[in-house]
Amino acid sequence: MLKALIFNPFGIGDVLFSMPLVRNLKENIKNILITYICNKRVYQLLKKNIFLDNVIVFEKDDYREYLKKSKILFLKKLFGFFNSLKKEKFDLVFDLSLNSQYGFFLKLLGIKMRIGYDFKNRGRFLTHKIKLVEGYNKKHVARYYLDLLKFLNINPKEYNFDIFLQEEELKRQKILLNKFSCNDFLVGVFPGSGDSWGENSYFKRWPEENFVKLCNYLQDELNANIILLGSESEKSLCDYVSFNLNRKCLNLCGKLNLNELIHLLSLVKLVITNDGGPFHIAQALRKKTIVFFGPVDDNVYGKYLDLDNIFVFKKDIPCRPCYKNFKFKGCVYDKKCLKEISTNEVISVLRELIF
Repeated sequence: MLKALIFNPFGIGDVLFSMPLVRNLKENIKNILITYICNKRVYQLLKKNIFLDNVIVFEKDDYREYLKKSKILFLKKLFGFFNSLKKEKFDLVFDLSLNSQYGFFLKLLGIKMRIGYDFKNRGRFLTHKIKLVEGYNKKHVARYYLDLLKFLNINPKEYNFDIFLQEEELKRQKILLNKFSCNDFLVGVFPGSGDSWGENSYFKRWPEENFVKLCNYLQDELNANIILLGSESEKSLCDYVSFNLNRKCLNLCGKLNLNELIHLLSLVKLVITNDGGPFHIAQALRKKTIVFFGPVDDNVYGKYLDLDNIFVFKKDIPCRPCYKNFKFKGCVYDKKCLKEISTNEVISVLRELIF
């Protein structure tokens, strides 16, 4: 029995990008047990994954809170977590963190084969590594993860991002939609997204007035039912769009947890969103999707498989992509790359995409 660990402390996109890696491991190595360590928020993405044998939550913010309360409490929790992992006696780990501190922790666990990328010497505790000079560049992150399988002599297949739905939750979301008398043409709209960028999330977002124009067109011309979605921090943005629509919509921004959101999106006909977690979920669900890319390179974080159900809007002006080496250094053009995408451009492809 081979016991493998995947360590990924990042968000929705990065976790979904690692799903082809997981599936390749399961299908190429007999008698493999795969444990996945993720943060609290993305646990809902993984808990029903049939290719994973165990999912463990590691939330660094929780440990920071323990440290604030008491050093003794912090050490007790940390050593408890460490010992629980050490008992598993993992044979190998895919360390996707790009972080030497996590790498050292995994070495202390006694895992003999530690696989990952060496970016700026952060992979010095890895035993098997690929040098990463400029961060992820020119090809999709999922393919970078698949490249790591060469250390196990696996020639990988490009599987889709796996999401496994639960019938009971699907029923609950159908009941919710029936309550609001939504018709068959449901459109999930995310005026926000990019929450992980904090105060810089503004630079990832198509202008909210454009979302208003597009939603009005969908309602008035195509009789669509608009469902506004997003996190609690994006509520004011969704409220703005809702207030300025010609017809009433269903505003669920900040009202759904990740599991509920995933199941609701599985029921819509079209998703419209900025670059971010919702786009990656829509892609995994194989939904017809319109997505706006600004500072981030869509070749790296965009459409993974060559599917015609996803349309990426972007403007290839000289300064983009300006998110490089995992850093965004600001924009002196006030997100010109997104503002130059007109609603008319989007409307021109809507009917082709939908019908």
